[in-house]
Amino acid sequence: MFAAINGYAGSQPFNDWFAADTTQRHVLGTKVDAVDNFWGFGSFMYVKSQAAILKGSLVMWDEANLSDLLPSAVTQGFPWGVAMSPMASGTYGWIQTEGRVVYKTNATVAADGVVAIAAAGILGATATGKQLLGVRNRKSATGTESITGVQTTTGSGILYATGGYDGAFVGAALSGTGIPASSIVVKLGSDGKTIYCGTTIAGAADKIATATGTITLTATYTGFGSGVINNPSTIVTVA
Repeated sequence: MFAAINGYAGSQPFNDWFAADTTQRHVLGTKVDAVDNFWGFGSFMYVKSQAAILKGSLVMWDEANLSDLLPSAVTQGFPWGVAMSPMASGTYGWIQTEGRVVYKTNATVAADGVVAIAAAGILGATATGKQLLGVRNRKSATGTESITGVQTTTGSGILYATGGYDGAFVGAALSGTGIPASSIVVKLGSDGKTIYCGTTIAGAADKIATATGTITLTATYTGFGSGVINNPSTIVTVA
């Protein structure tokens, strides 16, 4: 889990188990640096959403730190970040602007391939005038992470990773012994070990394990990718 390192006390959580809400808890534009044992360093900014934003959406913001989906347009030159959680219009939450991130994609973009904005808020393969700068794609939609020592219980949608769930993220497709087909991570526990297995992000743990035991759980980036960003932007063409 990300933990703040720049002396900011009491920041609203920006990990995957955080839920955006309608209460403003910080000055808009507040930035917090943090580290995680698996994901490494990250820098996060507090914004208010002006649209329905999905977990991993690419978002832009204005001078009032009001955020919206990054549009799929050529030569726009906007800076952008990645939403850490789903945000309904009018809610407050965090976007990541530096570090390794998990973002929405609509294509299997190869590691180290050139990337572009492919649809509103969604990253995809390179396209003339839509390239994204300041981002290095490291995991494609077929990429995986392995989480060992995961305990399953027949009849339960709650999994417990004895050594921690490093590598899991909300939205990841799950597979392993006793894990039903089409399962995803719908929520992660703040204890760093509990994984909720279900159908819809932020929904119920309604995917029920069919076996009891300790397994290796595979988290696949289906519908997502992962890369390293550093205050990224869209491309702008000068005539």
